Amino acid sequence: MKWGSARQSKERLLARVADILTEVTRSGPYAVSPEWFTVDLTMPQARVIFLLMQKGIQRMNNLASTLGVSFSRATGLMDQLVEKELVERWTDPEDRRSVLCALTDQGKGLAQRLLTERRSRWEERLAPLSVEELQRMSDAMELVRDALQRAGRDDGSPGSADLRLLAQDEKAGLGLNTQEG
Repeated sequence: MKWGSARQSKERLLARVADILTEVTRSGPYAVSPEWFTVDLTMPQARVIFLLMQKGIQRMNNLASTLGVSFSRATGLMDQLVEKELVERWTDPEDRRSVLCALTDQGKGLAQRLLTERRSRWEERLAPLSVEELQRMSDAMELVRDALQRAGRDDGSPGSADLRLLAQDEKAGLGLNTQEG
């Protein structure tokens, strides 16, 4: 096979795999877990929750930068989450100009419940597969995980893939409360 042909073949395969992953993550009655419909959060608020779960205590300016929003928008989101008792914030004792933010126990519990629900949904969807099919699926998913890590898109911490998926879900508008605020 010539180099140009191999490149086209790889590009077609990449496109096919990406199409399948998109279809799988957006398919069926399980595309959005029922648990999400009981949560009184906007998508930007959910992103903050998962970001804090993934990274732990963060400075407000780092949150704004990571989320791609203005400092005042990040402050507004934090105000709402503090009011819901999901996040706490305080002045950095080492730099009084800086505000630190972290999940409360209630916020951690909510994030964990949502991640657990997502995992349960996947287990339900994959349960009909045979042991051999599950082994093939496991091997394939390890390849996907390894490719993401090599590409620098996944820092390997718990929830990082979920944070990316939340951003994708927000863009797709999957029936979640995506209003600003």
